[in-house]
Amino acid sequence: MAAGASVRPAFGIETKTSPLPQLKVEANQGSASGANISIGICAYNEAQRIPALLQSVATQSLPLGFVLAEILVVASGCTDGTDHIVEKWSKIEPRLTLIRESERRGKSQALNTILGRYRGDVLVLVNADARLRAGALSELLYAFDRDSEVELACGFPVPEQSDSAVVSLLEDVWWRLHNRTLQTLAALGSGNHCCDEFMGLKRGMVDSIPGEVVNEGAYFGVLAARRGITTQFAPRATVFVETPSNLLGLFRQRRRIVRGHRQVFDILGQAPYTLEGLVRSRPGLAARIVAAEFSARPARTLAFLFLALPLEAVAQVSAALDRAFRRRLPSVWPKVD
Repeated sequence: MAAGASVRPAFGIETKTSPLPQLKVEANQGSASGANISIGICAYNEAQRIPALLQSVATQSLPLGFVLAEILVVASGCTDGTDHIVEKWSKIEPRLTLIRESERRGKSQALNTILGRYRGDVLVLVNADARLRAGALSELLYAFDRDSEVELACGFPVPEQSDSAVVSLLEDVWWRLHNRTLQTLAALGSGNHCCDEFMGLKRGMVDSIPGEVVNEGAYFGVLAARRGITTQFAPRATVFVETPSNLLGLFRQRRRIVRGHRQVFDILGQAPYTLEGLVRSRPGLAARIVAAEFSARPARTLAFLFLALPLEAVAQVSAALDRAFRRRLPSVWPKVD
């Protein structure tokens, strides 16, 4: 770290004086295969949250033999100064590169910019509105270090508190069920869904994605599964993710996700395995996942089911109507409130 710079808690940093320090090296008792790591971030109007993400990256450790080569931040059509914040960090930290785009063309296009430019052996993608728990990066990379055959791995999203207590409850249990589902499928060798919020992919797994893709994690997961590759799940690679502030925002988010999963089926001929999908295709497995969550937290799970089932039903019907009326999926989505 540069002389005089101080590390503060992630949500209280001064971007003018907080460069990214040299990431720590953590001894790994497993193999030391090593790799150069690129981190990619796609940002649109995240001036309030991207400093926390960058600071959380700065406090990460790396397994023995792994080296952080670069951090690529694509700031697309930002009007709130996000690009200027990243630019200040890049002047102090030579590993950070700002890629400024004058027009917002959608996350898939921003990802294609990163996929076309990154230099590492492993590309780690993290959302600009997220932040990493200490040790999360090393936990994600251990998946690649332990097994040279691993090509795709994702972390463990944990929702931030919402302004709405109801949304906080729904998001909390929704994400816990989501994580249980991914962990169960990975253990069974049938994981074909990767969370968008924090994931790593080995060079050569994918060179680009269709520009209209809504859920890139689902696309990557199904693409890997078609090649006989199971998406690995890193349960200790915790990433804190932003949540909608109200029920309308949550509904819009669910509707978009449902449409995105169907889109992946249309493109690749296979749907990502999600809990709601397992209810139809493997109801016994879905029941075991829900039962495990109920056993751990019965009251919250019951409250979740009472509130979430109607909302999810409306989201599913709305997505089906969008499809029936051939409403085009936009490449640029409005930010969820």
